Amino acid sequence: MSVIQQVNENEEKLLNMILGEIPSSRVAIICDHDGNILWNSIRDNTTSFLTLDETKESLKRSIGSWGKRNELFSKIGNGKYAIVAYDRIKRITIPLPNNHLLFVSLEGEEFGNVKNIMTIVSWVDSNMGL
Repeated sequence: MSVIQQVNENEEKLLNMILGEIPSSRVAIICDHDGNILWNSIRDNTTSFLTLDETKESLKRSIGSWGKRNELFSKIGNGKYAIVAYDRIKRITIPLPNNHLLFVSLEGEEFGNVKNIMTIVSWVDSNMGL
């Protein structure tokens, strides 16, 4: 049995805008809540630290964390984003309006890019739809 996934082509535009506008971005991925990668983009001349299987496993762990966070939304509100900091990268996870998740991997220590990423997500959703 196959499942047909409704994919919004504007998600590809979102990823390209993030990689184009956020110089420290390495990888941008959109997946569904089952961990299926729907769109992904990687900055030119960037080598992934993880294999595809490791990336999928990491995405599934992040999805599980969002599920736990969502259990509390009635008390504290909807989650906007989550940041996980590793020695080599920072991973920002953002739930999208269409029930998909955006993952952005950044180099460096700068967290100011979260606001810029959220602005891009909001602009794409308002002007193109997600």
